[in-house]
Amino acid sequence: MVGWFLTPSQVKCAAVRPMARVGGLMALVLAAAVASTASAEPMLDSGLASSLDVIVKGKITASCRLSGGGDIDFGELTGGQQVEADFGLSCNVPFDISFQSQSGGLAHVTKPRGEGPFAGRLGYTLNVAIPTINPNPAVLSGTFDSENLIAKKTLSSGEGIAQGGGRIRILTNRPSESGLLAGEYSEVLNITLAPRV
Repeated sequence: MVGWFLTPSQVKCAAVRPMARVGGLMALVLAAAVASTASAEPMLDSGLASSLDVIVKGKITASCRLSGGGDIDFGELTGGQQVEADFGLSCNVPFDISFQSQSGGLAHVTKPRGEGPFAGRLGYTLNVAIPTINPNPAVLSGTFDSENLIAKKTLSSGEGIAQGGGRIRILTNRPSESGLLAGEYSEVLNITLAPRV
């Protein structure tokens, strides 16, 4: 029986030499073993799953737009005249829409308070109708006297969204017994849209 007795420093040297020769091969075998273990685990787990969840996400940006406007000409003001005008309204969220009169009626351009017995302002009634969906079709509506519109008046769609537009109807009042002062009359009706997100 032949035995080898090595001191601790000789053991270290003897162990290093063979390792140096086969170190590359052993490192390769070790790396392959680790890689196969790592790749085998997910395959094993996915094979055991009976269901999985897929999360799908997306969003729609809130959008509210108002279009239209322009001039409405009654011509000669006799009172009791009516005009209708459509406006565009696109809103994919609930909204508030406000109406405000600059003059509280059709006002004489230079003498809105009138002169002598003649009035300088002709009031009107504003009717508003806006189709909405919530989820069923409905109509958002309101009626306002021009004098009360000096303070802004607001209609709320509740939980409804706009269906594509709206309509205003303006009906002028009858002038007072003395009539209106001669001249040009004008009014600015401001319509403001505010989304409620």
